[in-house]
Amino acid sequence: MTRNGASQEKRRVLVVGGGGVGTMACVALEKSNMASVTVVLRSNFNKVVQDGFEIESVDHGKLTAWRPSAVVNTVPQSDPTKPFDYVLVTMKNIPELTDIPKIIAPAITPGHTTIVLLQNGLYIEPPIVKAFPQNILLSGASYIGAHERNAQVVHDDHDHFHLGAFHNPTFDRSAERVKLDDFASVYNGSKVVEAEIVDDIVLYRWRKVLWNGIFNPMCAITQLDSAMVRRAGGEYSVIRPGMAEMAAIAKADGYDLGENIVDVMIDSTPIELAFRPSMLVDVDKGNPMEAEVILGNALRVARKRGVQTPILDNTYRFLKLVQARLLIARGSIAQPTGLPTKDFI
Repeated sequence: MTRNGASQEKRRVLVVGGGGVGTMACVALEKSNMASVTVVLRSNFNKVVQDGFEIESVDHGKLTAWRPSAVVNTVPQSDPTKPFDYVLVTMKNIPELTDIPKIIAPAITPGHTTIVLLQNGLYIEPPIVKAFPQNILLSGASYIGAHERNAQVVHDDHDHFHLGAFHNPTFDRSAERVKLDDFASVYNGSKVVEAEIVDDIVLYRWRKVLWNGIFNPMCAITQLDSAMVRRAGGEYSVIRPGMAEMAAIAKADGYDLGENIVDVMIDSTPIELAFRPSMLVDVDKGNPMEAEVILGNALRVARKRGVQTPILDNTYRFLKLVQARLLIARGSIAQPTGLPTKDFI
């Protein structure tokens, strides 16, 4: 029986990025028994090939020497006889370093492969639509808590994300819905995770960036965890006003998040729950941050819509300085030369 006739044929899925989010996506897809997963790894490739992943998961339990169906260290070229049904992108989205469309292009079969973005940020989809006009695009806002270091994965908050189709004018919305339903059914096949289908994924990206766009940068800039930023006086001087500005941008963009959304977001993060957001984890590791897609893109919408954002503007300026330090330390950008060396008091 063909797939359209509800066959049990496994979907061929390429996962690009083997950090915490990507690894747990591989686990969910493989454990559904509805997908055969190939994962593209970089820094942890040799370790995973040799020993597999060591995983402690709130959803899947302890997994030792675990690997998906295939592990590769470069994005494979599309095979016309066995094209990838889905390319799931979970790698960090850092425009200063990575060109996502260029990276995934070899694996995309025009008119067949559905692209799925499970990444942070706002309006990260238009470059994909532009680069791949013949491919359906799905987008997900994830709330998982999972961190990977040297093939050791700690997954301590449930795998749940909102998933929607980001409309590509090339396609009828009904065709996009078919792929949306199919991917969600595969991902949810293990019965212990949840890809929740939504009609407008941009709404949920705005809701997520309302929190991410102020807590993440402030923690990265100060190197304080989420609770200390609030206890040290940042909640009323920076956090709440910054969130209010973000909500104003969303409203100007056509997404009214609600009159009490700032209180809702603050209350959803009890001050007793101290944790280090992803940007701060990146700073801890000396890795560049997703500054542009999380905060920069929101501020570009603000400029387009005429919204004043003094708190977020200054936050972005300081965040860019931290990003520059991280990029210089990695040799990704050159350190300025020919500047005065004399100390000034």
